[in-house]
Amino acid sequence: MGVLYSIVPIDKQVADYLHKIGASVPDWENVSRNPTPQELRTICGRMTDMKVDFLASPNHAWQIMFEGLNDPEHEPWTLLNVHKFNGDESLPHSIWFEKGWPSLIVRIVHALTAICGPLVIFPDTGCRPLIVKADDDAEQLFAAWEHARGLPWR
Repeated sequence: MGVLYSIVPIDKQVADYLHKIGASVPDWENVSRNPTPQELRTICGRMTDMKVDFLASPNHAWQIMFEGLNDPEHEPWTLLNVHKFNGDESLPHSIWFEKGWPSLIVRIVHALTAICGPLVIFPDTGCRPLIVKADDDAEQLFAAWEHARGLPWR
């Protein structure tokens, strides 16, 4: 069984929770939002070191599978899910990751923050969430994240 990672824009409710747990909350007013599937496609197009497959089904399931190019068994991989895809790729949708390498998830979310504003990664393990901003260094964020302790950055 793997970890599920919810990716959440910062709104008042999320900001209040983050303050409550003692996290430093970035300025998010009117700039933090979910990505559109079109924006996800743009980010995927920039990931030239990954094999990226888009998976869609008639019931509007929309997923992206990320795998290493050379040795998928030993390279970073993850599955990104678009929650309740409504058929319109130009509208923001919530997303979550189903299993995979936390380093790759941080890398993808970091790329999205340049478009969507600050985002928060909530692992379903109960570990502290990770706040990701565009001006952060993704590798340093990953190294400091409790959830990723001892895991390699690749």
